Amino acid sequence: MGIIALVRADFLKQRHTSYWGIHTVIPIAGAILFVFYFLLYQNVDELKKLRLLLELTAMIFPLLISVIVGLNITQEERASHFQSLLAVPDRRKILLAKFAALYLSGIFSLALLFVLFTIGAGMSRTGTIPWGLLIQSVLGLAMGSFVIYALHLLLSLKFGLGISLFWGVFECLQCILFSNIELHGLWRYNPFSWSVNWVHDVLNGRLIANAAQWLLIAILSVGILLAILYWFSRWEGRKNNE
Repeated sequence: MGIIALVRADFLKQRHTSYWGIHTVIPIAGAILFVFYFLLYQNVDELKKLRLLLELTAMIFPLLISVIVGLNITQEERASHFQSLLAVPDRRKILLAKFAALYLSGIFSLALLFVLFTIGAGMSRTGTIPWGLLIQSVLGLAMGSFVIYALHLLLSLKFGLGISLFWGVFECLQCILFSNIELHGLWRYNPFSWSVNWVHDVLNGRLIANAAQWLLIAILSVGILLAILYWFSRWEGRKNNE
């Protein structure tokens, strides 16, 4: 079975769950709050307001990812104790399809959030929004969440929803910290700082100057996913399920 068919099958599993509700209701609520913020603080510089909204998204996203990925894996555990994932010839393809389904769902929510926000902010005519910077920043948020999805897939499989949620809270706190300081050198390769660093680079005009770092970060993201796929190909399930 091809990857696309497996992704569709994973989406079908979520038809009678709250999966799609979470991926639509939260972005709609977030967009309403963002537009309200733009209307309320019309005297604040547009760039400062945009920076706050992007940083807030970068902070909340890991927590939401931890919940969504944890619930998705819990569903697999309750349905068959992971047998539908483990008892197949090519496990890595199954896990890759699940990762793709989760990641694409997250990108859909992120896109929905900012599309609705741009429509609402455009209709309010509160000022000139730097659309180019907004689009670049959202693309960076999507890229930064790639490794977060991969890590939470590993944590949820190995330890369960509780640890995934705890780690999501930790990541959220890390993003809050990194939003208030400027990282340099090796600190920029901390996965929890990637989304915030990208937003700062875009808004401060340093994206081109740090292009080599971002290329290496993209390679690291793919490498982490490949390492998790290799681990999963040798995984035998949780001990309490044996």
